[in-house]
Amino acid sequence: MYAAVGYQGITAALIATRLTDDLRKKREAEEVSGKIKDAIRDVKSKRAQNEFKGDSGVEVEGVDNLLTRMSKCCNPVPGDPIVGYITKGRGVSVHRQDCANIQSDEAKERFLNVRWKNEQSRGKEYHLDLEIFAYDRNGLLNDVLQAVAEINTSISRVNGQADRNNMATIQMTVLIYNTDHLQKVVDRIKQVKDVYAVKRQVH
Repeated sequence: MYAAVGYQGITAALIATRLTDDLRKKREAEEVSGKIKDAIRDVKSKRAQNEFKGDSGVEVEGVDNLLTRMSKCCNPVPGDPIVGYITKGRGVSVHRQDCANIQSDEAKERFLNVRWKNEQSRGKEYHLDLEIFAYDRNGLLNDVLQAVAEINTSISRVNGQADRNNMATIQMTVLIYNTDHLQKVVDRIKQVKDVYAVKRQVH
């Protein structure tokens, strides 16, 4: 090899290229991997941004195109008194005014006035968690589900359990248009035999 280089049968550059082949391929693979990761991150970021930009049904007074989202701790629905809370990097989180998570003096410094665009609209559904208390018996859950179905209300999650005293607790997530719709659902569930309380669940 040395002799070939000496009489210029092969060039030093060619040898250097051959010796660094593995290193170069490794670097190229890392660059490709990095580009793929960046692309995935961008897609996730854009998807999350698009989901976040979805119409929440709420507008911030005096400000246009401000990102808003419904808080999951109190699940406000049209008709609830609400307040906007300025989050760090995630726009405005909309809470019910009586939400326990925003009652501190520090939290109140981040408040914004917000309002529902149309409290009576039936164009958008909102997830809302209900907790149902009843005496446990055969067919109880089926009767509750049937009652909700009679109000033309979708259910996205349901879970139930009973204690040793035959007291049942059913946790249910329903899709609600507004507080009038919610009241109809609650009133209908209360009519189910052995149900003694229905309340909104807070987290």
